[in-house]
Amino acid sequence: MILLFKKKGLLRFLSAIETSNAVIRTLLRAGLKIQYSEGFHPKPKVSFLDTVATGVIDLALYVSVKLEKTVDNLDIESLKRNIKEVSVKGLELAEIFPIEINLNEIVSSYEYVLFSRKVPALEQVVYKHSGKSFVPSEVMEHCEVALKKGLYMVKYTVDRQKIFNPYLIDGVFLAIRTKAFSKETELRDLLTKNGGKPS
Repeated sequence: MILLFKKKGLLRFLSAIETSNAVIRTLLRAGLKIQYSEGFHPKPKVSFLDTVATGVIDLALYVSVKLEKTVDNLDIESLKRNIKEVSVKGLELAEIFPIEINLNEIVSSYEYVLFSRKVPALEQVVYKHSGKSFVPSEVMEHCEVALKKGLYMVKYTVDRQKIFNPYLIDGVFLAIRTKAFSKETELRDLLTKNGGKPS
């Protein structure tokens, strides 16, 4: 089963591990019967796509969950209500897709929207924590820059293999991951229309 969450508000400051823990605790509180791994330290079989940097609002927080029973027997609407009732503020369930699919095999890129009070330095060399340098504009695809109400808005897509922390760009004060894509198709549409299978 695939769930789509939105992580907003103060929860955007959670780390990747804290986000994972918050989602798993929410699912368990909602009564989901999740499969566990075997061994001395069993863990719930819950997996996530690529994480976002701390401080990024995530509207494409996709979670894959292995359940004890098949998804065919699920009451989706009841499950949605249960999850929403126990979710913490800032963690919002957007959709449930009752299908089994490996998201890591089909997701290819993400869309981001950034906001800056000055012209964003997209051509300026920045350095990752690893010490590696890169130029944001060289890894951004379909990049659009617009000035709205005194703020610069940058919308772009980035390949999964080239993801970077958007707050490394000088001037950016707010970053949002808005969508995930499988090639040219938005993942949400793919999961809704084709059961996760590329058309």
